[in-house]
Amino acid sequence: MTDALDVPPPDLRIYPLLAAAGLSDAVFNPRQHRSCELVERYVDALATDVVRALGSAPPVDAARPLDALLRAAALPAAFDTRARWLLDRLVGAGLVACDAAGYRGTGAPAPPRDALRAAILDADASYAAAVELLDEAAAAYPRVARGETTGEAALLRRLALWVRYFANTNGYYALGNHVAAVAAAARLPSPPATILEVGGGLGSAAEALLARVPPGRIARYRFTEPVAFFRRRAERTLATAHPTLALETGELDLNAPWAAQGVAPGSIDLVWGVNVFHLARRLDDVLAEARAALAPGGWLVAGEGLRPRPDARVGAEFPFLLLDSFVDVELDPAARPTPGFLAAPHWLAALARAGFASGVVVPDPTRLGALYPGFFAGAVCGRRPVDDAETTERPIR
Repeated sequence: MTDALDVPPPDLRIYPLLAAAGLSDAVFNPRQHRSCELVERYVDALATDVVRALGSAPPVDAARPLDALLRAAALPAAFDTRARWLLDRLVGAGLVACDAAGYRGTGAPAPPRDALRAAILDADASYAAAVELLDEAAAAYPRVARGETTGEAALLRRLALWVRYFANTNGYYALGNHVAAVAAAARLPSPPATILEVGGGLGSAAEALLARVPPGRIARYRFTEPVAFFRRRAERTLATAHPTLALETGELDLNAPWAAQGVAPGSIDLVWGVNVFHLARRLDDVLAEARAALAPGGWLVAGEGLRPRPDARVGAEFPFLLLDSFVDVELDPAARPTPGFLAAPHWLAALARAGFASGVVVPDPTRLGALYPGFFAGAVCGRRPVDDAETTERPIR
């Protein structure tokens, strides 16, 4: 138990790298480091309990392929994406081994779930919303696997929980907002800018950006969110906090043509969103829509959880895997091998395919990852070329 709760201090060399990206120790500090590390171990504990509850825990004596484990547990083949994520997560934690024959248990003891939960809350009480969501998801996995409910029904109806989770008062979630907001603010043009936020949720990312941008720098802020409850609440919050902001709110279906939804080609200086672009059903097409919406020289900034390696499974994915929108995406063995979060090279390649220039991920995932691979928050940035005069819509197929 002591080892599971012992988090070595971060390599102090990460802080100059973060500062170079505009991120102060108020955004990421030793307390945040400890809390994030404990959450990752807590997800390992939850994944262990879920696999056992599903009856799909691989035996220690012999390897079993995934389909055999699913059959033995009477789980539907449609659950294989989620089951594979859970088992691969345990492989990364050393609790399960995997080879060509399949998965087998290692016999290593499971992480101490209750002790880790207490340690997280002791390190940073603001993580309570994150822990609550993880617990809700762990309880829902068996019911979703048995077809008793859906992930949407089990999680998305918990509106009060989402209000607490998607908030800058939740240190776990706020990190991604702050990383993306710093990158977005640095890429606004000098004249007043027109901003389109995609999938704005409850407005916490907008709050993080507006806190960094003087009012005179924004000509128009178009806030879009498909969930009506989230959108109305965000509109009230933002209008109250920023009464002089030229705020427009509405829906935008990420996966449908944007011009047909009122986003005129070439009309936006900054397209941005936090934890939304990985939900694109066809990623290349959605990025092309964003590029078409931008004026030449305009920027796309996508705040995203980043996998340090393509085969890594990040703890923040654990609850969202239950949602069909998270897993029902078009995959490609090379370009997009798994649903959910992507590694930085996959994002940069996708930006290039969509016609963006100056592709960069902030903070630098290569230099930072060499010192601390557990920093998962990033801002994926691409610029529409200044000499790109094309403004025609590229329809999503």
